Amino acid sequence: MERALRRHLAELQQKLGVLTEPPERGSGLGFGKRVGDGTAEAVSRLTDVGVADRLQVSMERIERALDKLEQGTYGTCDACAGPIPQARLRAAPESSVCIDCARAARRA
Repeated sequence: MERALRRHLAELQQKLGVLTEPPERGSGLGFGKRVGDGTAEAVSRLTDVGVADRLQVSMERIERALDKLEQGTYGTCDACAGPIPQARLRAAPESSVCIDCARAARRA
């Protein structure tokens, strides 16, 4: 499990690195004579920011799961201290809360 989590973390870090690379010199946004020039690039950058935010959250969840492995608490819910079902851990190994607590957090 630890190897799979570390491999997934490395993949996400690589993707985040690509998304956060500065643009090439001279490729800055320019505004042409037509309305909408540069819009596609601006929308693309906004999309990249959203993706980067989601990658960061995923990385934090994986890092928490790795911490729990080291502490010997992997498979125990952070919220209620109950067991996280094995099926959930197989489907989402980065889970640190059980299904019931995850649902409750979404409703809040």
